[in-house]
Amino acid sequence: MTDATPGLDDLPAPVRRLMDGATASLVWTNELGGRTFRLEDGGRTRYLKWQRRAGLTTRQLADVDLVEEARRLGWAGRFLDVPQVLACGSEDDGAWLLTDGIEAENPLAQRWRTDPLLAVPAIARGLRRLHDTLPVARCPFTCRWLDGRLADSPEPERLVVCHGDPCVPNTLLDDHGDAVAHVDLGGLGVADRWADLAIASMSIGWDINFGPGHEELFFQAYGVEPDRERISFYRRLWEG
Repeated sequence: MTDATPGLDDLPAPVRRLMDGATASLVWTNELGGRTFRLEDGGRTRYLKWQRRAGLTTRQLADVDLVEEARRLGWAGRFLDVPQVLACGSEDDGAWLLTDGIEAENPLAQRWRTDPLLAVPAIARGLRRLHDTLPVARCPFTCRWLDGRLADSPEPERLVVCHGDPCVPNTLLDDHGDAVAHVDLGGLGVADRWADLAIASMSIGWDINFGPGHEELFFQAYGVEPDRERISFYRRLWEG
């Protein structure tokens, strides 16, 4: 680690110690000031998230609670491939989460982004596997982004354990283009599966991902007919 790495200047000492001996690179900055670093050390890859607290509302803090994300990763990891938690902590300034890397890449890697006919169905099948595998009756979590926002929601079509943030980069593909793991599970919890399906299909159509024209392919691969009422409801909530 060197201080020349972007995003290091204001990190607290416990976070910087987790980086010791590793080559750190900033790979993501969220809109609430959170940062994700890739740490490379002797052929091993880890990821370190840091989320500051200053200036955030109670709702925003709940949306980016890394301690809660660690709890969800620990639970989901009993049933699916997700990042293994190596360290997690918090102090007054913020919180951090260190996880092991997974040998796979997100669908926005160049070879998959230019092949939506392969990548989009893989994302859909990966989400279907998550919904079919995680046991609803044993899940202790609710889907965090929906907490307190379902007063006027349609009756659930099928309750599942939702990913909670099923945007394109949060599914990982192996060398064959198959979905093998999920990341960024801080919002994971029980909800109608359309809470995930509405957002995943919307994300696929964003210009920064695959662009318009792939929704039908997504729903075909997942194995469901689009429910326009529920899709519209959950997208309005997401964007509200």
